[in-house]
Amino acid sequence: MGLTTTAPGAAAADGLGEEASPLPSRPGAAASGLRLGLGDDPRRLRRGLLLPVRAVALLVLVAPLLFALGLSFTGWSPTQGSVWNASWIGLDNYDELFRDDDRFIEAVVRTLGMSVTCLSLEFLLGLGLALLFLRRFPGKRLAFSVLLAPMMILPVVVGYTFWMLFQSDGPINQVIVLLSGARPGWLRDPSLAFVAVVVTEVWHWTPLFFLVLLSGLNAVPENPVRAAVVLGASPWQVFRDVLLPAIRPVIVVAFVLRGMEILKLFDEVYLLTRGGPGTSTETIGLYIYKLAFNDFRLSYAAAAAFVVLVVTLVLIYALLRTVRDQLVSAR
Repeated sequence: MGLTTTAPGAAAADGLGEEASPLPSRPGAAASGLRLGLGDDPRRLRRGLLLPVRAVALLVLVAPLLFALGLSFTGWSPTQGSVWNASWIGLDNYDELFRDDDRFIEAVVRTLGMSVTCLSLEFLLGLGLALLFLRRFPGKRLAFSVLLAPMMILPVVVGYTFWMLFQSDGPINQVIVLLSGARPGWLRDPSLAFVAVVVTEVWHWTPLFFLVLLSGLNAVPENPVRAAVVLGASPWQVFRDVLLPAIRPVIVVAFVLRGMEILKLFDEVYLLTRGGPGTSTETIGLYIYKLAFNDFRLSYAAAAAFVVLVVTLVLIYALLRTVRDQLVSAR
């Protein structure tokens, strides 16, 4: 009587049979089956996964933008009833902006002047701090954290804080009285009010330039710098001929990022001066706010906002065009 022995694995395989085996017969079959279950075309799968994101972007960004654009061609205001019954007036709002609204033109010019002043000071201060932080010195980590702190504070808090600092009996005037005996009316004089807004913006956003420029300087290769030093270049020549051209795209990107924000300047000006004295510090953002929520001319405010949008896009394109080739080649 002969006995035939079989390995346990073989007996298990015979008992289960080929149809009951849950494992794929070749490597990669599971991934292939999963892929087939989700769709034969990977591109269709990607489009399906992106569909909710596109729907949200369309709902949140594109739809309100198109609605506001259509509103800018009407004469509607909330006091006239439903927006769906708004009267179509074509380009009349835009014609009024450029022909009859001197306050709008002045607000645009004032905003551009304020932007150029703030951006120039922020760039120079940020670049100087970035060059300083390329060296080692005691307390560098603590100083780095302290310098970045203003950027983390809400604009509303910054505006209210500097409004208190620039009061007639505030800390700034108390120091000036001790030094010279004068008591400037920072928020009552048009020129000084402009200075107060610039000081507030520069204090708040210089850390952004500092952070971006420091990152760009740290990314510059050491070999060109060492070669220039070996060839006898002075520190100024190294900075002018090696470091500055190398971080030129970073500088432009910093100007674009900050420029987009400062053209929408509203919070600090509203809390500091409300656009006064008179309209001496009224930015375009504050003027559009007054048109929409004080005068209830929403369609006219929408037209003004679209003009500002076009001007901003043109300026951004002009800035990015100067370093387009460098940005594309760096990808």
